[in-house]
Amino acid sequence: MGNKFKEIGSEFWLENIKREKDNGLKPFELGIDNRFLLSGRTAINFVLEDILKTREIKNVYFPSYCCDSMLQPFIEKNINIEFYDVIYEEELKYDIDLNKKCDVFFAMNYFGYTKTNMCKYIKNFKDKHIIVIEDITHSLLSDDNYCNRSDYLIASLRKWFPIITGGLACKINNRFLTNEKLDDNFQIIDKKEKAMNLKQKYISNQEKIKKEKFLSLYNLANDVLEKDYKNYTMDEKSLNILKRIDVNLIKTERRKNARTIYNILKNSKIHFLDPNLKEEDCLLFVPIMMEANLKEKLKAYLIKNDIYCPTHWKQPKLTKDNILYTNELSLICDQRYSTEEIERYTNLILKFMKEN
Repeated sequence: MGNKFKEIGSEFWLENIKREKDNGLKPFELGIDNRFLLSGRTAINFVLEDILKTREIKNVYFPSYCCDSMLQPFIEKNINIEFYDVIYEEELKYDIDLNKKCDVFFAMNYFGYTKTNMCKYIKNFKDKHIIVIEDITHSLLSDDNYCNRSDYLIASLRKWFPIITGGLACKINNRFLTNEKLDDNFQIIDKKEKAMNLKQKYISNQEKIKKEKFLSLYNLANDVLEKDYKNYTMDEKSLNILKRIDVNLIKTERRKNARTIYNILKNSKIHFLDPNLKEEDCLLFVPIMMEANLKEKLKAYLIKNDIYCPTHWKQPKLTKDNILYTNELSLICDQRYSTEEIERYTNLILKFMKEN
């Protein structure tokens, strides 16, 4: 699946989907009602508006390890956010008050590890008639990727696939209370599609393209998304890409790439967020933990070698200090890259660790 490209990581580019058969959207239809929307943030807002049609939401119980954009719909609706701790102590752990009084419990799995499954917590809050929204962005392609006791599922599909826009909202046991036809956000679609086409030409050496040209377009699209994300649908081109991708092949490639990274780094000084990779896990990234200064040095070293590994996430202002924000680095394992490319850059990490 992978090809030899001039760099590894960062935003997806548009690809020609060779598989012409329309396979439909069945892998993503996880509830009685499923809506394909602009982004993950759009999906959260859509779900909140569905809940607010029948009941009040005063507060939400939310994971402390999260992205600012996930909090935005709650803040804009004046919903009080109370955090439960997600901490790293040799592995990822939750500190959840099972007697917490809240209107919504927001559950989240991390990076695609089935070990971080939150079903026991979800069942606890459901038994108390508390609404559960489960974010399955990270667990989307893993086995048992959600808890059937949740009321709603949301996901950002853009994190996994070469699509222009893409968020998913599922209502598990009922239909959404609105059938209103949603519009496209043409401002975002236009900027993002141009950026993805330019990156495709850059990455495959078709034309001499300056990186700044497509990076500025990606940034402009993200700026628009921050201000104007509510009640938009997924664009038609992205829906058609989703219908034609081979989800099983993507799972196979990601699992193979993640296993390659584990095998190369397992005897090094690297600490995996979860040292045990299971067959049923399909990782979004391979998260590693290291002292913050060393992590920044490694990140800079990789950038010098045209490898762009992100950090999840910038710490939101509302959350308290947590080493997950400062010490985590996400290693690329996605379907764009061949085993040879994954081996090459993982061996660079190994070399760096031996020298530092």
